[in-house]
Amino acid sequence: MSWGILGDIEFEVLSHPSAQSERTTADYAEHARIQGKPKLEWIGEGLDELSLEISLHVAVGDPEARVRLLKKAKADHAPLPYVLGSGDFRGIYLITGLDVTTRKTDNVGRLFAALVSLTLREYTGKYTKALPVPLGLRSNLPTNVIGLPVKKVIPGLNTLATTAQKLLSYARTAGSLLRSGLEMYQAAQELVANPMLLLDRVPALMGAARRVLGPLVDFQGSAGLLEGAGDLVRVGIDVAGDVNQAIAALDGVGIDSVVSQFSYSASRMEQALGRMEDAAPRLANLAADVLTRRV
Repeated sequence: MSWGILGDIEFEVLSHPSAQSERTTADYAEHARIQGKPKLEWIGEGLDELSLEISLHVAVGDPEARVRLLKKAKADHAPLPYVLGSGDFRGIYLITGLDVTTRKTDNVGRLFAALVSLTLREYTGKYTKALPVPLGLRSNLPTNVIGLPVKKVIPGLNTLATTAQKLLSYARTAGSLLRSGLEMYQAAQELVANPMLLLDRVPALMGAARRVLGPLVDFQGSAGLLEGAGDLVRVGIDVAGDVNQAIAALDGVGIDSVVSQFSYSASRMEQALGRMEDAAPRLANLAADVLTRRV
């Protein structure tokens, strides 16, 4: 049974990663200040990073063959989709680190047991290949088609998986931009006692909100291509509506109204992010729903 798959590398239940950690970061520029601590300014989201620890033993496979496979994947510099055995799509990654600790060998040095530490970093470039299908899902196909290429068995799978992949990517981007936009609103909240300074921040706040709209449009378009994803289309429409109202609230604002309009705009951005977070469970199961669908 498959625990998961990274590109073409299958992780069986008996030899799956024994530990997995995830690291997300945000990038900030540091600006020096005279007679004060430096000020940080958000400049973008960092790349996600996964760390996997895999225990290899000759009792459940050939450790040397698995190490060679991982080394080749790293040397190929190719982006690798990471899909769990449930069908849950976790993202596209590159192998940036591979550490092998030998635990046991035979009397001529052949590897019997080892601990592999694998470092994966998020890949944000274009990726158009179909997602891999874990062994557990492939084995659920009718017995008369097992062994045939999946694209021949399920003609719509590649298209659906690619569409779902794009939708999840747009959702992640929109959510990230919403969160960073709200951080700007929270920083601007400190200026409500000085309407003039707050007014100066309005163009930047409107720009942060506008950046969310592009991924939301793409999110709606991808959801519209998936059967049974009408609820996600509605999420995209509602979130975009909130963001547009946040922008409209600040459009043409003056010094007399900037504080109240800013508060209303911030509340709509908060509501937009809340809608995206409410949709998280639905999005988390989307890849599995697509991969297991019978077309």
